[in-house]
Amino acid sequence: RSAPILPHRMMPHSKKPRLTGSNDDAEASSDARPFLSADEFACILGFLPPKQIMCLRRVCKTWREAAKKTIVPIVDFNVDSIDTYNALTVMVTAMPNLQQIKISYLGTRHKYNDGADPDEEEAARTANYSIHDIEILSNFTKLRVLEFECAPMNGRYSSLFEFSMLRQLTICSRRMKWDLEMLEGSPLLEELYCENCGVAGNVNSLRALKGTLTKVTIICIRNGSGNLPVRGDFMDLADFPRLKVLCLDDTAVTGNLLDIDEHHFPLLEQLRLPHRVYGGGGHEFYRIAEMTDFIHKLYHLIQKRRNPKLFLHWTWNLSEFSPDWYVSFCIQLPFSIELVKAGPRLGYRWFGLRDIFTEEGPPDEYCEINWLDREPARESSDYEIYLQELENIQRDAGFYRGYFLPPTQDEYRQRREELFRQVYRFG
Repeated sequence: RSAPILPHRMMPHSKKPRLTGSNDDAEASSDARPFLSADEFACILGFLPPKQIMCLRRVCKTWREAAKKTIVPIVDFNVDSIDTYNALTVMVTAMPNLQQIKISYLGTRHKYNDGADPDEEEAARTANYSIHDIEILSNFTKLRVLEFECAPMNGRYSSLFEFSMLRQLTICSRRMKWDLEMLEGSPLLEELYCENCGVAGNVNSLRALKGTLTKVTIICIRNGSGNLPVRGDFMDLADFPRLKVLCLDDTAVTGNLLDIDEHHFPLLEQLRLPHRVYGGGGHEFYRIAEMTDFIHKLYHLIQKRRNPKLFLHWTWNLSEFSPDWYVSFCIQLPFSIELVKAGPRLGYRWFGLRDIFTEEGPPDEYCEINWLDREPARESSDYEIYLQELENIQRDAGFYRGYFLPPTQDEYRQRREELFRQVYRFG
């Protein structure tokens, strides 16, 4: 038996009521188009964060096409889980114009595919991990900000250094290997920050980015031979016209700080150099007289550049192999030197540096200040500030009060005996 024919199936399909009015009739046509085109929608979506754009793309075909064309605003998109990685794989085709991506830790027993020349022990240890394709990043050709932080990567990934519009690059992934020469693939790069990663090469390679770089920070780790793999002369960057920050801590970079003159590093605001550079932070000198001479030469450099803050937090040390060195087990010996500033007045002082790694032993001990500048005029606006800051600095002088240079060994013993007698007298 055939199914009965229901009455509503016999009725013709009802037409939607036509809007009445002359204007409505004139506007109705078979080639009617959306109110806005995909290109116009793309401009609107460009004001929204990635998550909202991905939701709105499902409204209709026009919006889906608009999402593909949208230049996504620079906002943080962090790939820090499998869910966000899966979202990234969809964005490759759905929203390829991302401008900022951060690659982070994915979770337990997940990693990205190994690159060229991986660490063999790490590759064997993670052989059974779930593997995810990191090379999909190369599809985001509009990237301006790219970060790798604790990303489970191992080896060299040359395709990740070919972003022609990249402005900021941060790499803090220990087993990610790369060379400074690879930055040529990002000719518009402005800011480079890399720490605890497998970077290598000569800082001279950064000259390919001479006209764009504004900030460079490189803190590298030692290679398998125990060497720091970033080398070169920091003065190779001296003519960079836009460079404001140069920090080369823990590199094998060399050079002479006193080679800088008023024409070099014209916009520099922050500078940190390794101790291998003559005059770099923590550099060791052989004689006390050499340190004093260096400070006065540095002062002339500061006067030329008119930027005393550039070296304010640096310290320089006397080598333990110096004939001026002697040993004490009670009070810190003032064999380090630093610049001090009170108001507009600049000077330097010797001090004994506590072991910052163990936090053991007595606190830092300071000598008196050797002033390089004259005292500001009493009627000047800086004088009150000078007095306030001077009072705070002078409180540091204790055991070595009255000493403007490190005491000789005999002077030190005599001063220590005087202190012990005072302790016993009032104890």
